[in-house]
Amino acid sequence: MNFSQNLKHHLKNKGWTLSRLAKETGINKSTLHAWTVGRGNIKLEYLKKVAHALKVSVYQLAYGEPDPHEAKSEEILRELFSGDVRVTLQRIERKKSE
Repeated sequence: MNFSQNLKHHLKNKGWTLSRLAKETGINKSTLHAWTVGRGNIKLEYLKKVAHALKVSVYQLAYGEPDPHEAKSEEILRELFSGDVRVTLQRIERKKSE
């Protein structure tokens, strides 16, 4: 899928219209419409706003598949909170410059 298809897919999953997305993101509805038909430039800051509003990653919105790095971070967090890993924090005093 391309970006415009991904955007339409996520809108449909949320049950949102372009008007609702425009309201949630502050992005002009005509700009969003242009994206759904494969036109217009997409600014990264706008892409982030749309992904955040739709509760998907920028990667997933752009490429139509889960972010491969996201799974790794979830795995690390799962290990940290499973009790299998011990984390020790220790403050190290620095020598003052003389």
